[in-house]
Amino acid sequence: MEATRSTTDLTDELTTWLQIEADSLCRTTLNRAPNLLPDKEDITGFLNVVINHITDPRDVQFSAIQNWAYLHIGQDALVASNWVTLLRVIKAEIGDRLEMDFPAQVALHHWRQLDGLFTFALVETSQLARDEDRATMLEHMTKLRQQMARLERAKTDFVSVASHELRTPLTILEGYVNMLRVEVDAESPLSAYVNGLVSGTQRMQEIINDMIDVSLIDLQSFDLNYQQFYLEKIILIAADNLDKHFRERNVTLTIANLPLEQLRIFGDPVRLLKAFSKVLLNGLKYTPDGGTVRVSGELSRQDEADEDIMGYIDIQVQDSGIGIPADDLEQIFDKFTSGLDVNLHSSGKIKFKGGGPGLGLPIAKGIIEAHGGRIWAESAGRDEQTLPGSTFHIELPLWRHQPDLVSYN
Repeated sequence: MEATRSTTDLTDELTTWLQIEADSLCRTTLNRAPNLLPDKEDITGFLNVVINHITDPRDVQFSAIQNWAYLHIGQDALVASNWVTLLRVIKAEIGDRLEMDFPAQVALHHWRQLDGLFTFALVETSQLARDEDRATMLEHMTKLRQQMARLERAKTDFVSVASHELRTPLTILEGYVNMLRVEVDAESPLSAYVNGLVSGTQRMQEIINDMIDVSLIDLQSFDLNYQQFYLEKIILIAADNLDKHFRERNVTLTIANLPLEQLRIFGDPVRLLKAFSKVLLNGLKYTPDGGTVRVSGELSRQDEADEDIMGYIDIQVQDSGIGIPADDLEQIFDKFTSGLDVNLHSSGKIKFKGGGPGLGLPIAKGIIEAHGGRIWAESAGRDEQTLPGSTFHIELPLWRHQPDLVSYN
């Protein structure tokens, strides 16, 4: 830089140069960044702010840029986003032209004088543009949740309609099958075929009933018939009903002493019987032949006792099966899901890794949560060689009196 030239001379030179180049800078910028909201007049106005405050202290420059942003952008985040693009283009264009029009040291001096103002402008406009990003993201998330809600509603409506529509032809089929059972002699070769039809129609009836149950849970439209009963008795009934399936698979089912053996609790015994049955069947399905399923219980959250509840009881169903991957511990309670590849499923609801519609655990979850309880699973992971097993926790509140709430809503 020439020693005889003062800072004032250099500043005047830069100011004059910007005034001369302003029109060309506007045209070039709009050509490189077309279809944006700011126009030539807006860009010229910004360049005038830069020219008028080149020699000002940093705090004055910052205030000038803030005032410009307030007057010409305001809270319009879309305009701010456009300005982020324009400022980058203008800054790059000025840098290229300074390099061509001035010696290196002079160009660097001019660039340093302009850099602070452009930095302040980019900071201000970027902040406003982020508001648009947040608003766009929020709008996108809202639309996504609405789409997911519509999809879930459509799935629920389909399940509800399909299950009810299937009931009529299934009832007709069951009627004819029962008539065949009467007509066919037990010693006849046809008896095996009739028994197969009976078994198939019964399985179809179970699946349809599950579909209806899960649709009622989704619609929150089933009632709870609260009664006082022995919880241990309900668990024993569930175990007794499934005993033949456990014996068929040579899986040992053990019921340990429960802490509320002599105390009756409030709940819907019919629906809780179904919930415990679903969880026990799940343990059987994912436990290989010769394994074990153990039911135990313990009092929990006693420090939360109040005038309505005495605390909670945690019923645990522990199996020696293949376990559950960590990523699936919550997903298994979603309807129509399974922890295994459907192509690897065997047929039958009680066979090892047997197939199914994936409704058992969602139904159990809906019933337990309708009682004010919760259900969750724990597992060290899935491994068909080491068999880490799984533990399902069913936690139910111990009401001191019959709850006022008698419907799921």
